[in-house]
Amino acid sequence: MSCTSSYPQSDRWSYLWLALATVAMTFIAGSWPLPLAAWLAPLFLIRFMRTRKVLPGFLLAVAGLSIANTIAWQAENPIPGVPAPVFGTIVGLSYGLIFLVDRLLVPRLQANELASFAATLVFPSLLAGFEFLFYSNMIYGSYGSWAYAQHADPVLMQLVSVTGIWGLTFLTAWFGSVVNWAWERSFSWPEIRRGAAIFGGVLLLVLAYGNLRLTLLTPEPGTVRVHSFVAVDEAGALLLNYRLFPLLETDRDAFHSQTAAIADSYLEGTVREAQAGAQIVVWPEAAVIGLKADIDAVLARGQAIAREQNIYLAMTPFVLYPDEDRAVLKLYVADPAGQIVINHLKYAYGMGAPLNEIDLQTVDTPYGRLAGVLCGDLDFPGVVQQAGHKGVDILLNPSMESWPDIESTWHVRYAAFRAVENGVSLVRVTAGGISIATDPYGRILASMNHHTAADRVMVAQVPTHRAPTVYAALGDVFGWLTVAGFVVLAGWAIIGGRKVTVAAPQVHPA
Repeated sequence: MSCTSSYPQSDRWSYLWLALATVAMTFIAGSWPLPLAAWLAPLFLIRFMRTRKVLPGFLLAVAGLSIANTIAWQAENPIPGVPAPVFGTIVGLSYGLIFLVDRLLVPRLQANELASFAATLVFPSLLAGFEFLFYSNMIYGSYGSWAYAQHADPVLMQLVSVTGIWGLTFLTAWFGSVVNWAWERSFSWPEIRRGAAIFGGVLLLVLAYGNLRLTLLTPEPGTVRVHSFVAVDEAGALLLNYRLFPLLETDRDAFHSQTAAIADSYLEGTVREAQAGAQIVVWPEAAVIGLKADIDAVLARGQAIAREQNIYLAMTPFVLYPDEDRAVLKLYVADPAGQIVINHLKYAYGMGAPLNEIDLQTVDTPYGRLAGVLCGDLDFPGVVQQAGHKGVDILLNPSMESWPDIESTWHVRYAAFRAVENGVSLVRVTAGGISIATDPYGRILASMNHHTAADRVMVAQVPTHRAPTVYAALGDVFGWLTVAGFVVLAGWAIIGGRKVTVAAPQVHPA
């Protein structure tokens, strides 16, 4: 006997799949990303959508996605001033539309065996293509990408050295799509073995690549001793908004006195670390704060220290222009001759030049080629990939978490991805958060937690040679391939496809 079924599939557990998807979605992005969640959430939500009529299913899926993202981003909403429920609903609607498109196109690609399995590529191509186009141009960077949920899996993370983060998004989304394809065929092995072999082969290849890369590859011999430190207890908004900025209006003398004391602590700390053996010293973002004349004096003293101590010094002033109602965040690197060799203006969040105009500055040193970006600049893989193109060996990333009373970790989770993508060693020193140093494979060399460390000093022997990567050579080719792949599949479905029933496997009597 045989039977057929069409979308919506009959499934009495439909609402259970929605509930499980909502719970799993809470742990993809935001405060508590878990690697497994990114594999399971799409699986269950695709299943739910295919068991409901289109409009009711879409509205319920958006509701689940909105609830999940409201909870996930409650503590760390990346857009100031936007209430978490509003932000969560915007994100929920955006991703809900991706599930809707999958629900509409897949039934039209079931006409033959080839198209049937090719339909599993609709959802991952659309999701990865959407993230690539959206996060490459978004003013707040790539912080919401589902790829970052794999931050705790160093083996899978190696995939980004070929595809960028878009490959991780694609792989986890494809898993959910393939499992649903098999589910609709009752997991009958004769029906699904070819498709299972294709996906399983790709997954095994990715895992083998990651394991071999981590096991067999190490940076070329040679390291440089890098010291980074945080000299003040307060950081972020607590220091700036509540202690220093108000003094500009109420007590300029007190402002100058307090900012001068902070500057002295960083300059004195630099001498201390240099005498302890540092070859490169790095301050956190906005380490010193002041009016332009004050900052010019601090920079001059820092250059003199770099010359006297024979070190490279990364200084990070927050320059205030109260009469113009603006502020500028910069990274200056002074060489052992006391010359400024890098002068980088922060570009994240619209603070500097448009993203397509950024030219990453580099300098050749006895310790390899050096470059640097500030804090949220690192969240823009399309810009940071210049480090790979330009052969950078060590990338400095002075940072500051905005709210030190919230032990924020979401920025640091992204940091190692940039190192792996571009094959660079990374030094991220963070006031109010977690500092890390990694090798070009994303392996942690050192770390320091602002909230728990006694002296807030991180010392790392950082490799001086980069590890060439496919992503550094080709850039976002994979991202563009997902966009092109979705366009082809959508065209195939709309022009050449037709709605058909999904046949259940034949059952023969014994």
